Amino acid sequence: MQTMRRLFDAYSEGDVGAWFQATDPDIRVHPRPAEPDAADEYRGLDGLMDYLVNWLGQWDSYEAEPVEILDAGERVLVVARECGRVKSTGIEVVEDFWHSFELRDGKVVEWNMYDSRADAFDAVGLSQPRQPPDA
Repeated sequence: MQTMRRLFDAYSEGDVGAWFQATDPDIRVHPRPAEPDAADEYRGLDGLMDYLVNWLGQWDSYEAEPVEILDAGERVLVVARECGRVKSTGIEVVEDFWHSFELRDGKVVEWNMYDSRADAFDAVGLSQPRQPPDA
């Protein structure tokens, strides 16, 4: 969990290189199914770069901050508050997105993204905490 917090902190400080240093050369990246113009899977460091160029290229401004990091056994589940302005429309977006990261020997070997909290919890085998009903 500390590894992921450190990587998100580095990213927020503009140190994208920290992600590449903490990534296994054979990483597998699986974007959300609803993500525009994304492949189903990206492999290796070149694939990670292709994914990041595609994703970040859609924004005039963009930042992501972890708001929750959960231990899920072999994986770490992260909810990140992502904020930015979409380049093509100028629309401001503030939304939480769910990610899981599998680490091996201190390196990220797999990164999965999910459309919902339920999808993320199901994928990593965690029970969802009960949410209070909306008032």
